[in-house]
Amino acid sequence: MGAPQVALLSPGALHRAYVWGATLGLGDGLAFEPRILWPAALMHDVGLTRISRNTRCFEFQSADVARRFLEGEGMPPSDAARVALAIELHMAPSVTLEDGVESLLLGRATAVDVRGTEFERIDAVRETVMRAFPRGSFDRRFVAAMRREVAIRPGCQNDRLVTRIGAATSMAGSPWERMG
Repeated sequence: MGAPQVALLSPGALHRAYVWGATLGLGDGLAFEPRILWPAALMHDVGLTRISRNTRCFEFQSADVARRFLEGEGMPPSDAARVALAIELHMAPSVTLEDGVESLLLGRATAVDVRGTEFERIDAVRETVMRAFPRGSFDRRFVAAMRREVAIRPGCQNDRLVTRIGAATSMAGSPWERMG
């Protein structure tokens, strides 16, 4: 596993995803289960560490790994399935409450962390979280991982983000980039 992939699994990006999701959920008065959101946030990018070995898009590989691990650790299969669904949908363009509150929150949280979407909604916790879990070279390494997946597996959500939406440009113009 090379450095770019290890950086994606750094505690910072994963912890930030949980805090952003929980902050958005609490701010919106959404009742979510931390025991579902927490492992979803911690494991949502695990598939990025194995792009060349994956047989499907990384979010589905991540969901598979999470489901198997959590069930092996004794989580009820129905809860492990909720974690897996949140991971599968975290990059989908239109996740709703009908998909599960944790699915919605993980998608919104990763959008905060990657593109700065809803940036102002995390003002109350942003400084503390960033001090504890700085971004470092996250943007550069994440874009590189997305491009690696697109080269190997066109048609995945990363293809939509990199090719059609221009994720690198979007990230470069995000509030995170302006913060330095």
